This record gives sequence, structure tokens and C-alpha cells, in this order.
Amino acid sequence: MISNEVRATLQIVCRALNKYEVDCMLVGGTAVAFYGYQRISGISVSDNPEIKIDHDFWYNPTNENFINLLKALSDLRVDVSDLEKIVFDPQKTFLKIPHKTFHTDFLPQMKGLLSYRDCKMNSERILLDGNELYIISKADLLINKKAVSRDIDKRDIDSLR
Repeated sequence: MISNEVRATLQIVCRALNKYEVDCMLVGGTAVAFYGYQRISGISVSDNPEIKIDHDFWYNPTNENFINLLKALSDLRVDVSDLEKIVFDPQKTFLKIPHKTFHTDFLPQMKGLLSYRDCKMNSERILLDGNELYIISKADLLINKKAVSRDIDKRDIDSLR
């Protein structure tokens, strides 16, 4: 399961995502932790090197959902003024957002996985201290990890089996 520090930062993000009904699911290292393997994401942010928590979300890449995501980010005190001016591209609009004590990535696609809708149907729905959270299924997470195939992904695969 996840640590209290990870849980606290995830609650903050989930509260904002739920408020604006952002259609997304948790992926990456935090999803791995939900399936029982704790590891540090290894993120390094030059402006804030003490940041260690990294939450990755795969969001449904529609215009409406992207607008909802920007509203949620604004609630999280992220300056979205430049993001509001971009032309949304469902294949390329990856967002890397540093926060004060953690980091979030919002991904419009996941390597090795073809359909957001199918993966969402396979996902695990939990309530995290009253906040709805969908977590990519273990099977889909493994497919993604195999497709990405970085050293950390290979270790995740070994640990998840």
C-alpha cells in the first residue's frame, strides 16, 4: 500500500480532479505502490530537489476533459494561463506539473495501451479518504511497463509478478 506522505499528496490532487470531474486514472509508480511494491519514482526537479513524490495520471484526451483538468490544476494553484492558450492535441498534450512538495504528470496516451476507454473499464475504483480514484489495472500496468521497458519498469515488472 502507499505511504502516508504519498496518500496526503494524492488526496490533494484527487480532491481537485473529482471536483471538476476529470476523467483520469492513476498510472506509473504510485499505481505500482497500490499493487504492493513501494519504490521511489526517482524524479529530479532542478528548481526543487527535495520533491520525491511523483503522481502520474492518464487522462481521457478530449477537449472537455482537458478544460476540466485545467480547472482542477488552477484549484491546485497552478498557473494555467499559458495552457489555456494552447491548441489541445490529444496525442501530444503531456503536462508535467511541479507542485510545492510533489510532482504530477498528466498523460494523454500510454505506450503499449491502445484504448483509454477499455483500460478505464478494467481499472480499479477505490475511495481514497472520500475521493474517488481509478487505478490502472495490474494487467494493463504490466503491458505498459513492458512497452516502456526502462530499467525501473523492468524492476517494477519483476516486483509485480
